[in-house]
Amino acid sequence: MTGLSSDTEQLALAVCRLALNPARGRVRHPHQVGIAVRAALFTDLTTSGRLVGVRWPRAVGESDTGNPLADALHRAVAGRRPTPWRRWYGHVDADRKAATAALITDGRWRAEAGRLIDADAGATVLQQQRVAELLAARQPPDSLPQALLVLLAGGHGAGAARPGPRRCRRLATSWLEPHLRSAGHGGDATVAAVNAALVAMRRASAIPFLCR
Repeated sequence: MTGLSSDTEQLALAVCRLALNPARGRVRHPHQVGIAVRAALFTDLTTSGRLVGVRWPRAVGESDTGNPLADALHRAVAGRRPTPWRRWYGHVDADRKAATAALITDGRWRAEAGRLIDADAGATVLQQQRVAELLAARQPPDSLPQALLVLLAGGHGAGAARPGPRRCRRLATSWLEPHLRSAGHGGDATVAAVNAALVAMRRASAIPFLCR
């Protein structure tokens, strides 16, 4: 067990939650975090069969399933002409803000005097450290949701660390494909979404050294 999140926590919210620096009360590297949140929503849709496509996402099925964040993205894909994966990661602040609002509504965070307060900051710090440990050891987590969480949170920096999209992209395919094959999914769209997100995170870094 990695102890990174519960089985019931939405991936997009877990990715956003691990972006908080509890000591400072703010999300570090917010644009990379927005990219990671959108990638998490995309993988929710691809692994459930609601999005397919290697070169660009294509919507399948209905857009109203009761998950507001994922449904909004599904509607956006359904209403747009074919667009390469990489171009879906250009304007992502709305996804980060929506995930932040959901964490506040759920009671995981609260806004106080211009700061975000984590309701369980100690556990968050331990989980952020665990992300760093798994990436440093190149040790893949034992489930697809946890592997996605480590790659996306590691890409945006997991709170106090520097963004590491280059390192995470080197691991993405080898970490994800075994889970996707065993789960009965082709996995091409999931891997494409994650790799495109990690490339976007790397390009978004202002200082090349940060793109580890």
